[in-house]
Amino acid sequence: MSVLGFAILAGLIIAGALVVVLSENIVHAAVALAFTFFFVAGLYVLLGSPLLAVIQFAVNAAAIPILTLFIIMTTQSRRIRPASGVFYLVAGFLALVFLVGLWGYLGAPETAFRPLGPEGLGVRLLTVTLLPFEVASVLLLLAMVGAVVLARRREE
Repeated sequence: MSVLGFAILAGLIIAGALVVVLSENIVHAAVALAFTFFFVAGLYVLLGSPLLAVIQFAVNAAAIPILTLFIIMTTQSRRIRPASGVFYLVAGFLALVFLVGLWGYLGAPETAFRPLGPEGLGVRLLTVTLLPFEVASVLLLLAMVGAVVLARRREE
């Protein structure tokens, strides 16, 4: 993996994530989210897993921001209240504690990353990670149905 390519993509991912979190216009945040997911797909290409890059682009970089924009347009809420500075300090501290705890629990990786081929990825998705994958899909469906219900309730 190219260190320069990784550094550029990591910087773009962090910048995009900051725009998502700090933007007062939720439409701008959704577009920045799409670009952030696109740059994550670039990381998968650098890691030597083009199949995961295509899946990342198709599902996350395309579908989720479009679904988010659909929900925004049906609920008619385009502005969000910015959070206070204390919120960002607490969130940053909790994220740091989480990452340190995760690093302590998992430890440093002992083996080099070995990308899975399409067959190995399919077997892993349908065995080990099937339940989390289905839970995430049900949560996304519930979020979309909830947004439609809230939009209908406002119209009445």
